[in-house]
Amino acid sequence: MEIAHNRDKRRVTMITSGNEQDCYGIVIDAGSSGSRLHVFRWTDPATIDVTQHDIQELHSVPKIEQSKDWTFKANPGLSSFEHKTNKAFSDHVHPLLKEAEKIVPHDKLSSTPVFIQATAGMRLLPKKKREEILKDLCIKIKKSTKFKMDDCDTQIQIIDGETEGIYGWLGLNYLLGNFNNFNDYEKSHFTMGFMDMGGASAQIAFVPSDKEEITKYKYEIPTVYLRSLNGDIQEWDVFVSTWLGFGANQARKRYLAQLINALPENTNNYDDDDFTTRTLSDPCMPKGSKTDFEFKDTKFKIAGLGNFEQCSKSIYPLLLKNLPCQEERCLFNGVHIPKIDFLKDKFVGISEFWYTPNDVFNLGGEYSFIKFSSKVEEFCNTDWKTIEQNNKDGKYNSIPESYLKDACFKSNWIINILHEGFELPQEDRSRLDTSKGIYDYPMFQSLDKVVEIDLSWTLGRILLYASGMVPTVGSNARVGIAPSSRSAKDDNKVFIPGLIGDGFMVSNTSAGFLKFLLILILIGFVIYVFVGRKVSHIPFNSSSIGKIVAHIRYKISELKSKYENCRSSNDISDLEAGQFGSSRFRELKESAFMLKSKSMFNLNTKKQNPALPLEDSDDTIGRPLSQGVQSSQSSANMRAAFSMADFSKFQNQ
Repeated sequence: MEIAHNRDKRRVTMITSGNEQDCYGIVIDAGSSGSRLHVFRWTDPATIDVTQHDIQELHSVPKIEQSKDWTFKANPGLSSFEHKTNKAFSDHVHPLLKEAEKIVPHDKLSSTPVFIQATAGMRLLPKKKREEILKDLCIKIKKSTKFKMDDCDTQIQIIDGETEGIYGWLGLNYLLGNFNNFNDYEKSHFTMGFMDMGGASAQIAFVPSDKEEITKYKYEIPTVYLRSLNGDIQEWDVFVSTWLGFGANQARKRYLAQLINALPENTNNYDDDDFTTRTLSDPCMPKGSKTDFEFKDTKFKIAGLGNFEQCSKSIYPLLLKNLPCQEERCLFNGVHIPKIDFLKDKFVGISEFWYTPNDVFNLGGEYSFIKFSSKVEEFCNTDWKTIEQNNKDGKYNSIPESYLKDACFKSNWIINILHEGFELPQEDRSRLDTSKGIYDYPMFQSLDKVVEIDLSWTLGRILLYASGMVPTVGSNARVGIAPSSRSAKDDNKVFIPGLIGDGFMVSNTSAGFLKFLLILILIGFVIYVFVGRKVSHIPFNSSSIGKIVAHIRYKISELKSKYENCRSSNDISDLEAGQFGSSRFRELKESAFMLKSKSMFNLNTKKQNPALPLEDSDDTIGRPLSQGVQSSQSSANMRAAFSMADFSKFQNQ
């Protein structure tokens, strides 16, 4: 196994002690190609003297720090241990934690939680293999390290794309300072919408600016709770949805499969002529380029035509806008979402929204349809030999040729997703308003960093934990993510607590033990109260013993009945507490891998003022986020970590 990190190649010694007020947390993004470990640090909110801080800071979430030297990566991914599950910890996670031990002071290890959030490849493993890997990690982290591992069900998970999207939205808006200087009395608070396109999925997460849309979709919208340093709760309504099969790589495979399936020989009623044609022309590849593609165990040769207009028309059907819309306002693939007002709802796109526009066309950042589509058309209509020479000359940042062959398709796919899918206007009319405020942000921009800090959804997970550590004021809500009514009912979504074991949150194993212990206590109590005080006055014979046993059974039955009635009347609390049913580890439904996606989380929002961090940021409004937005985080760099499922039904050769 290879471990890579960003630190200089110098001898590093373990830190024996640290600042007494410092807290540390570790999040491991266990993706398909590898795992990234991130170390975070913040000041313990319970030690903060509120009299020594200004009002704006007290109305903000805890300040989280991460250095570019605090990120480590291990290859290959956790899912590669499918056939050696007992080695997942020793050969993969343990080496990462050993690196983290050099960052976290020795006296802080036992209070430093480790969160392992598996995505991508782990979602595709058989259930038994997933359970074996998670169990191996749970047992051995407790046994072989000093890190805080109190509840494996909440700390070691396979998260779905929806949860990943929520964490991404949290991370983005934290870096933009949108959780700072929060005032609960204001009717609305600006946040930036979040778009992500990975290899297999596309996602969107945003708070609709139209409050009527939030009310209309309330059944679909979960709630995110954060806590400011003064103890006030920030409540956010965030709509989140994911489209499996609509990531750039998976869309490319669906597109090539579409070319094959469209041949007459493959659509008639006869099987003996299927796949007779093995060479196809692709308008979405540069003219003169060639590649191989495997579909249903059959290999095909693909030859590029290089036709921008034909490529755009061929891609459109992949959006599946023809699917029936069961509820009002579907965008594509039959998924309905609240109306997006791009004059007020501003978006940032990451991953594939950034890679191809930036690496091939140097157009990352503020998006312009005219500029981007013009560059894409020019590239798609250029012959392959010219593109190869341009790449040698450094015009395309010397990216691999295999990426350049797909660049025409991916660029057209981005255009289709943005304008035909999400219905982004081709002209950014919001930029015509010269007034200060949210209208000065472009409707859409792509980025990989915010103020030189790489965006990682792991930041969103640790933000929930750090925010949950803030002392409560009165009986305000717990920090975490509450599922929407629909997802709780239909998909068995549960409350995701910020803190470990927050409220009634316990693992099922622990719950079983506590129930057993409770029964023992009840039996002892009944014997003492109803039997013990009278036993000396009862003759000790078979008849009296029978009466005593019957009396005990009656009392236990009575108490059990009361307990069950009380428990059944508190189902909502149990759900919010994160009870998971019979499984020890949280499992994903097999339907999660269907191409037709369901609407995802939608979170509750009482937001704050427009992107206002601890420092005044008026002078940054309207600039690209990657250049001038202040952040509540330190200037230390962060590693990007957005891993999406890598479907392997079709294989590129």
